[in-house]
Amino acid sequence: MSLYVIYNKETTSIFQVPARSVGCYVSNYKTAGAAKAALTRAVKKGVISNRDDFAIAEAGNFRTNIEEMVERVNIMTGKTYMEAKNTPNCVSPSSETYWCM
Repeated sequence: MSLYVIYNKETTSIFQVPARSVGCYVSNYKTAGAAKAALTRAVKKGVISNRDDFAIAEAGNFRTNIEEMVERVNIMTGKTYMEAKNTPNCVSPSSETYWCM
């Protein structure tokens, strides 16, 4: 089963849409059509000003071929390493949240 993401073409940041429940965001869609519909709704609500700045990709393809890698510093060792730009703080050694869990 493939999942799809909406991402900014220039920054490769994943676009997250607030879900109906409080404090929850949706960033993965079951079909390309669902992702396209979410993008259309975001444009109509004014959340996105220019639809051409965003694209839809299969999640696996996005993670391996499209997503930008950034250099981060491990806060415990001080060593630098490369990490995917959209890595959540709770799984990033560059974050205090990672080390406190």
